[in-house]
Amino acid sequence: MDYTTLSLAEVRTGLEVLAQQTQATFGGFDVRQLNWRPEAARWSVAQCFEHLLTANRLMFQAADAALNNAEPRTLWQRLPVLPGILGRMLIRSQVPSAARKFTAPTKAQPSASAIAADIIQRFVEQQHDAVTHVQELDEQDAARAIMTSPFIRVVTYSVLDGWRLILAHDRRHFEQARRITLTTGFPNLSSK
Repeated sequence: MDYTTLSLAEVRTGLEVLAQQTQATFGGFDVRQLNWRPEAARWSVAQCFEHLLTANRLMFQAADAALNNAEPRTLWQRLPVLPGILGRMLIRSQVPSAARKFTAPTKAQPSASAIAADIIQRFVEQQHDAVTHVQELDEQDAARAIMTSPFIRVVTYSVLDGWRLILAHDRRHFEQARRITLTTGFPNLSSK
């Protein structure tokens, strides 16, 4: 799938599907399974979803700010070509098949301690809210409005690319969480 060319309708469908898959795949996990880590340096399933909750919240706020015409535009938002280039580059860097690993920005680092078992439900609810939000957007307005990354202030991209990035990033960490459950030693329900 080429996330860089998705329409808002396709993003909305992708978010809906991801919410359903997340509930079906991880919704029955207990707190022990959600917080199990294959090794100290790797995240748990819960940490993957806590990271997404935080990163998405910041992205939603940045997208809303960009669509608010009352807010002044930064120099970086006014540059004509840069947002299009950066948007496509960032989206491609976050697709599930991308091999390069990244360190999460400090603002979006997950908790190191045990995360409550409701993390999956909170993520699914956030996805449903995102679907509603995307339905209310006009695609042309989203393509024209330039948002500033909530993580790196000099990085800008269209709100449409921001939503594409959210979906690609969400899918990437969903796949990461799924791989965790396939790791040797992952606690099965039957191994309690």
